Amino acid sequence: MRRVIISAFFLIQLIGIIYSRFMEERYFCWAPFDQISLYEIKSTVNGVVFSPEEIKSRYNLQGNGRENRSIHHVFSIIKQYEESYGKEDKVVVKVIYSTNGKAKEEWNFSTE
Repeated sequence: MRRVIISAFFLIQLIGIIYSRFMEERYFCWAPFDQISLYEIKSTVNGVVFSPEEIKSRYNLQGNGRENRSIHHVFSIIKQYEESYGKEDKVVVKVIYSTNGKAKEEWNFSTE
């Protein structure tokens, strides 16, 4: 019985590691994930353009920052906030980012 429990524990760990390698966020991935993204958040809420301080207050993220994990963490934080606490607001969010020094890309989220 003890071997079954120990084997099941390690099998669950292995499945979690393999599964997380194919997720964009990679929250639970044990393998090193060296990806550095520089980003800038631009947010308009109910027609008001937010300052970097207001962005920090709303999302708990810097208006201009660096993400040492997947940039999808930033997207996930913004999307989760807007779909829960900010769901009554009309929001347009633009994240301009560059990952590992590559060309800039843009991610957009809108509730309008």
